[in-house]
Amino acid sequence: MSSTLRALAREPVIHFMIIGATLFGLDAAVSRGEPADREAARGSFVVPSGPIVANETVRAALVEHWNRTHSAPPTEGELQALVDGWIDDEVLYREGLARGLAENDPRIRERVVSQMAYVLESRLPTPEPTDAELKAWFRDHADRYTRPERVDFTQVFVEGTDDISEAHARELLRLLEGGADPNGLGDRFAGGRRFRGRRLSDLADRFGKPFVEGMQSQAPNTWVLRRSPFGVHLVHIDRWSAGEAPSFDMALDEVRYDWVQAQRERALQQAKQDLRSRWELVERP
Repeated sequence: MSSTLRALAREPVIHFMIIGATLFGLDAAVSRGEPADREAARGSFVVPSGPIVANETVRAALVEHWNRTHSAPPTEGELQALVDGWIDDEVLYREGLARGLAENDPRIRERVVSQMAYVLESRLPTPEPTDAELKAWFRDHADRYTRPERVDFTQVFVEGTDDISEAHARELLRLLEGGADPNGLGDRFAGGRRFRGRRLSDLADRFGKPFVEGMQSQAPNTWVLRRSPFGVHLVHIDRWSAGEAPSFDMALDEVRYDWVQAQRERALQQAKQDLRSRWELVERP
């Protein structure tokens, strides 16, 4: 086997496939309610028994992963290299489990938790809402779909927060109030000079709450000095765009998506609770 094929066969995703395949088997056993298997799995990793079989399911998974990163399906030789690599990794996986190398490893725990969550989510049905359910959701979550008020403004920026920067900013403010063209005044700002369609909440997150305080009541055609952690901003409000509440029909796609996600999340939480009922839980402070 060439070194290139051997390298392909050693891709880390193989380990995830192994864990995933093992968990799907565990999921089937748990679904059948086999307490002996659950007891054996508790407190330690179960070493897979029986022969190592590179069946069609394994080959199909290897081909699927290959196709995600290659423009053409694997040749017969390339596929055999992937299978050989999978077998080598399965041997190492079983040997590692047998020697206790996975015990108390937080990385292994995180991977198993992630894979088990995927198992649960993959079994959840996608519900189909009725028109009445969507309208009720839209009514109960109206604030989520309201388009917030937005502002367009122009700024002249002065870098720094010391007294010298403050004095320079006030000098520029006098020039602007006298009708000076803002273009070319002040320091360069990474966000630019003109801001369009910005929500106040977004501006507060970026510049701080003091920056937006009183902005809605700022008189038109005026320049106001505002401060942020970046420096001093001379701000001119160009336009306000009023917020609006879209109709149900306008927001239908978003409403449907949110409703389905909420139902799936509820079903996932219930599935987790169902799994909890199969295990003895001990909570200590």
